[in-house]
Amino acid sequence: MPTIKKSSTIAPSSSTTTEAPPVAVPAPPAAPAQQAVPPPTPAASPPAASTTSTPAATTPDPQAALEQFVEQTVSQFDDIEVGLGNDPALTPAQKRHALKFRKGGEAIVGQIGNLAQQQQLESPALNVTGMMGMLGKAQALQPLSDRVHAFAKHVDDVIFLAQSTSLSQAQQFYALLQRRALTDNELDTALAPVTTFFARKPKAKTAGALTKPQAKATAKALKTLQKNAPGMLQSGAAAQGQAGASGGAAGAPTTTAAGAPPTGAGAGTGAGSAAPATGGSGVAATGNGAAGPAVPTGNGH
Repeated sequence: MPTIKKSSTIAPSSSTTTEAPPVAVPAPPAAPAQQAVPPPTPAASPPAASTTSTPAATTPDPQAALEQFVEQTVSQFDDIEVGLGNDPALTPAQKRHALKFRKGGEAIVGQIGNLAQQQQLESPALNVTGMMGMLGKAQALQPLSDRVHAFAKHVDDVIFLAQSTSLSQAQQFYALLQRRALTDNELDTALAPVTTFFARKPKAKTAGALTKPQAKATAKALKTLQKNAPGMLQSGAAAQGQAGASGGAAGAPTTTAAGAPPTGAGAGTGAGSAAPATGGSGVAATGNGAAGPAVPTGNGH
């Protein structure tokens, strides 16, 4: 039998997968040539700090802040007053002649209103609704009035304390300035108004002058008399005028004809006493200025 030689080369099977040829990887691009980078510009150095330091912020003035607060508060009070209505302000005379609301009058006014409605006494000019409305207005405003009075007292106390403290410190400075003014003529001259202010004294009252309570009581008594008994004031004034006239006449005796004795309140001797006439023929003047009977003499007729 013929011998079959086996080839050493084995044909690749069709079933085997063929490997993809290697992909050519492009070479990386060459690095660009390094450009000359300019050196960084040095930052500007901050200016050197000055030796004198400025204050960071000014301290607020407490006086200016208080004045601003007061101005705002007054403005708010103005707005509140406008909200209360346009009721006219009362004068002292109007308040003095108006009725004064007594304590506990709220219940009495309410009871009167109920009785008036039961008896059908209302009218267009006088109605219970308006009366109770005014009472309710007063009751609603009473808490505000109490608070305002307390607020006003607080403000007055703060003002009084501030003024008293200020004056006390001023007196202490004044005492120090007085000592220094002993050797400083200019300071002594400048302190002249201050010295006059602290040296003020009340005027001395004249002898017999009425005190303030006495003057007030006297004026009140005169006003009462003018109102109730004006005739007493007129009669008293007339009596004072007559007394003044008689007092002026008593000091100046009147003269009559030549040789006649003076007549008047101051002429003559005591009442009822008779003095002998001079020469035996005259008539003696009695105490009331009237001529008395002639005194007989020793000569017979």
